[in-house]
Amino acid sequence: IPVPSLNLHNNTQPEMKSTEDFLASEMSKLSVEERSKALDDLHCVGEELKETPEMIEASLAEFDRVLRERNEPIYNLAASQNRSYVEDPNFRLRFLRANEHNVKQSVNQMIGFLSQKEKYFGRDKIARDITLDDLDEEDIALL
Repeated sequence: IPVPSLNLHNNTQPEMKSTEDFLASEMSKLSVEERSKALDDLHCVGEELKETPEMIEASLAEFDRVLRERNEPIYNLAASQNRSYVEDPNFRLRFLRANEHNVKQSVNQMIGFLSQKEKYFGRDKIARDITLDDLDEEDIALL
């Protein structure tokens, strides 16, 4: 399998053409259904998640149970700062929907999200939405 060079100062046209040819060749080996799925994945398009009220209720209950069982310090800190933020069903549904209602993955993602907020914005901001007022000039320039 040819791998394109990352040296941007050299002429990479032949390597890029070789890579494009390889990808086209591999894509042509897929069935129409597989190719369509691969392109949907590439463009972040997929089947709509079919939720029912019962599914949402069960997932939220399991989400709460797993969180209590894990007893995560970052979650406990966030809950002590603003319980309504971290217990808001709409907040939790973001993670559940992103993980197609896989509760353990969703809880892991939420814990990671809170940890990243602490790392980048400080402990005092983990239990609320980040706004432009929370960014300094350098952060804003990066946007």
